[in-house]
Amino acid sequence: MQINFFSVPCNNQVGNCQTKSIQCHFPFSNDRFGISDANANTRIPAIVLLDNENQWDFTIENPKNIEIKYKAIDYCLDIFRTGTYDVSDDNSSINEFSSDNVNTIDRGIIKRCEGFLYKDDEWILFFEIKNRPKGDWLIDARRKFEETILSFKEHHPNLSHIIIEPIVSNKSFFRTHQSEMIQKKILKDKIGVELKVQTNFTVD
Repeated sequence: MQINFFSVPCNNQVGNCQTKSIQCHFPFSNDRFGISDANANTRIPAIVLLDNENQWDFTIENPKNIEIKYKAIDYCLDIFRTGTYDVSDDNSSINEFSSDNVNTIDRGIIKRCEGFLYKDDEWILFFEIKNRPKGDWLIDARRKFEETILSFKEHHPNLSHIIIEPIVSNKSFFRTHQSEMIQKKILKDKIGVELKVQTNFTVD
């Protein structure tokens, strides 16, 4: 069945569509705000915060007060693998990827990034939040972008052309990751755009 990435509300009763001041798919134009993933361990989607800056994991500057929207994906949208694509195998062909909102072949849920910010008909920014000073966090983030964006392009092909470079934000890491260039190339080969590693984004 078709997956609507923009559908609200989701089935998570403590998700953004139900309980937060900035709800999913709700337009807002604040000049500065943050995304917090502090409740990920309790399976709650990342949220938009307009205050409590010490809790921001990803900072967004919006100096022109452009109207944008946010949509959570992780812990919000069920996306099941239905093809033979193996995200852990960098040689897998994207032609083997397919997904559905029903677990028809028992291959489990894809690796999902936190969500995306978007400006209607102009751009879509997928993002992932990490809080690890070392380890395989960048590989994991790339794989999340890989499957999430492949699924998005499968179910919203008319919007594929407005996907911009996804961002992984890791406030616990302050250097250039040793495999950053490799992960950028793998993702570009798979979905057509590279990832970026940075803790902020300016809306323009």
